[in-house]
Amino acid sequence: METTFMLCRMSCIAALIGSLAACSAPAITSANSTDLANQETIQYTVGPCFGACPVYTVVIRPNGRVEFEGKQHTAVQGTRVLSTEPAIYNQVKSQLKPYRPVEGSTETTQCENQITDQQTYQIVWQKADGRQTVLHHNRGCLSETSRALNEVMDRLPQELGIASWIRR
Repeated sequence: METTFMLCRMSCIAALIGSLAACSAPAITSANSTDLANQETIQYTVGPCFGACPVYTVVIRPNGRVEFEGKQHTAVQGTRVLSTEPAIYNQVKSQLKPYRPVEGSTETTQCENQITDQQTYQIVWQKADGRQTVLHHNRGCLSETSRALNEVMDRLPQELGIASWIRR
């Protein structure tokens, strides 16, 4: 009887260990660690102008998570988080692709003519391992490329669902 009890107990322990193993995270292989290293966040910061322009930072993650931090002249001060679809991240990534500098570099958009006292943008593409690609852009740049980038940046708050957090 004691042997039967002991066998039953050992079987239960083995079953428990097996079920816990099934719940564990998958092992990191070179294939999925490469995918993880290639994932990146897109962050953009909108800087001040001469006046009461909104100043804020937005982080868009590959899983669709949008993080907003209102700093000055925004309807929402502080941090807010919104869950969207990964398709939103892919859409933003696609829209910003023509303006993205060479991987790992920091560049500034070139201005043919410039209006002063306009907002600035800093757009950062950051890999999971911390490597960054950075674009600095002044909204006052009057080139065709800069105008097109301004239009993309103007649409982002609505597309991301954060426009009401920005407007005062």
